[in-house]
Amino acid sequence: MSTGSVTNLVQFRADLLKYAEIAEVGHFDDRLVARVVDTYAEQFATGTITVRTTTHDVTDRNVNFRYMTPDMPHNPVEIARSSGLLPRGADEVHSLLDEVTEKIPVWWGLDASVGRGVEKVWAFLEEPASFDDIAALRNLPRSVRAHRERFGKAGLDQFLIMAFDFRNNTMNLYSEMLAPARFSRDEVSEMVRDMNSPLPDDEQLQRDTEAFNVYYTFDWQAPTARRLCFAIPAAEGTFPTHWHPLAARFAAEAPFQAPLRGLLFNPTYGPTGGHLKLEADYTGDAATRVFGYWSK
Repeated sequence: MSTGSVTNLVQFRADLLKYAEIAEVGHFDDRLVARVVDTYAEQFATGTITVRTTTHDVTDRNVNFRYMTPDMPHNPVEIARSSGLLPRGADEVHSLLDEVTEKIPVWWGLDASVGRGVEKVWAFLEEPASFDDIAALRNLPRSVRAHRERFGKAGLDQFLIMAFDFRNNTMNLYSEMLAPARFSRDEVSEMVRDMNSPLPDDEQLQRDTEAFNVYYTFDWQAPTARRLCFAIPAAEGTFPTHWHPLAARFAAEAPFQAPLRGLLFNPTYGPTGGHLKLEADYTGDAATRVFGYWSK
């Protein structure tokens, strides 16, 4: 349910420029940011907003801004298409998205970057779906079905969110909401090893056990998952500022609309190594309005 607060979109755009400065993002397309925000003005003004960057090399870094609206029926893909903001994307991405939209009741979120505009949409499932429900989708990447055993080993059979990335031609599959310590450190280690990723140190493995959600990235070419992410909330003073210089700057300087500085971080693993996603709950209501949706 909406909190009733309204985001000042002029201030929000100014804050996005500050985020880009913090992350040392070289390309900030002010006109494109304005187009995206203006096109989805109602959604950004009244939805939940988060802002994210990563610890990728600065030459490959961006700032992404997202809205999520559990109480606002609309189709962000059609809006993007009619506004000339929708990336072409691969046919496979659009085919799966069309199939999900046709078969599964969902509500929406949208993700854009300050340099490239609209990048992906999220379909938040109104009811949890089992792995078999997901696997029955005709246009799903084969690598998702090939992941059945690994999902089973992790005890994951309920999923709540799917994301469709038009620029990278990938899809994400998000678990149900998890209680803290749902996974032991040994179980986390096994999940990371299954990605053929080097193991992080003991501290990071332990923090991964605090995840409230885990999600995998798949595409239509690779035979296995491309990435694994652990979504972790950070209580006051627990953001991993010592893991990377950008994490320290982000925690100290990120602007918020909400009075409380709600932060999340996402350790991410894949065959080529790992990185960290840094995220701010700009409107301060992601936990209750979005991630608490299924506990109503």
